[in-house]
Amino acid sequence: MRLAVPSVYRRRVIRSCVTPGHGRGVASAVMAMTILAAGVSLAPSAVANSADSLRAAVMSARQPSCRPLRSDPIVEQTAEIVNRSTDKWLNHTGRVVPVPDPQPILQDLGYGGSRSVQIEGAGDTEAQAITGLLLIGHDILPDCSYTDYGVSLIQNQRTGHYLTTVVLAGD
Repeated sequence: MRLAVPSVYRRRVIRSCVTPGHGRGVASAVMAMTILAAGVSLAPSAVANSADSLRAAVMSARQPSCRPLRSDPIVEQTAEIVNRSTDKWLNHTGRVVPVPDPQPILQDLGYGGSRSVQIEGAGDTEAQAITGLLLIGHDILPDCSYTDYGVSLIQNQRTGHYLTTVVLAGD
């Protein structure tokens, strides 16, 4: 069975851990994927504050020479769908693997751009989850070719871990 791993970084981590004779590495990779992809919704007021913190962090990671990213409702909805698919998978309630690529969802929702990427992070606190996302996306977030973005930050009730997702999109 082939697992869909959305992040290039996580692919490298898993490949380096899944080698003969490295049982602990496999267990660590599975644990890391579980922690990195946990999430269920927060109360509405908490979501607004958390999402604002995530938006501010994404904007601060952009190149000063780039045009500012625009928050787009379709891209925002896509980020939420990506996060929810991972949450369902981790809670063993999902029927399919987590979303590996946001582009088909963006197209289904009517977004006109032809380029997209998702960046994910997770942690025990919202701040750790945001920091994780920034570390994983350090080479993607400054890319000026992305013009629109959407964010999602949710908490998994079962584990208590926070999951962050940013979807960047453009032409």
